[in-house]
Amino acid sequence: MIAYALDGYFGTTHNTQYLNDMIARFLITFKGLKPQRIHEKIKQSELGTYTAKIYKLRELQALKSLSAKKLPRASADKFEDFTFWAIKFHCEDLIKEQGVVSAEQLTDFALGNFESKEHSTLKAKCRSVWNYYEQRNWVIPEPYKRKCTEEQYMATRKENMQKVNQNRVIKNKNKIKAVLDDIFLQDKIKFKNGKYRIGKISELTKLTEKTVSKYLKEFDLV
Repeated sequence: MIAYALDGYFGTTHNTQYLNDMIARFLITFKGLKPQRIHEKIKQSELGTYTAKIYKLRELQALKSLSAKKLPRASADKFEDFTFWAIKFHCEDLIKEQGVVSAEQLTDFALGNFESKEHSTLKAKCRSVWNYYEQRNWVIPEPYKRKCTEEQYMATRKENMQKVNQNRVIKNKNKIKAVLDDIFLQDKIKFKNGKYRIGKISELTKLTEKTVSKYLKEFDLV
């Protein structure tokens, strides 16, 4: 038995996707491999007999990846359901090998690999996957392809970024104007000589002093 510990925090969506991708890499890499004798030094502990070897992430770069497979943006429940996707990818492998797949093949795979799961739930997942491909005459849908050219995509992306930046400028200016126009803050944001306290305005607007200074200059206030 070989155990792998992936050390990290997996509480966010991106980190969970990373964890699932790493698991998929191991499953694909070791699929069909026969057990081999380990020639490393064996260690003993209260946990049992084991061979300790630490791998860095860069050593796993050669592992096969699922990145070529386009995962549909399904509901959150299905997207996070590793069992469902394992059954789905196994079904696609069978389709590539033999064409038509029987429901029993999927059920046998699920029951044999996920013994801890409730059988009725596994059968329901198998039935869902089988129905999906049966309705499509056992044809695996083509991966999503971008309809526009790379130049059009980059141009649109640049245009969107410009809009985002413009909206950010307007939002920041409105924050500063709101503080400047607040009659109850005048004593806090101005020195006795009438000049504005950039640091205080920065604190109230949660913007950097550099940003505040820049827009105050645009307003001809400094």
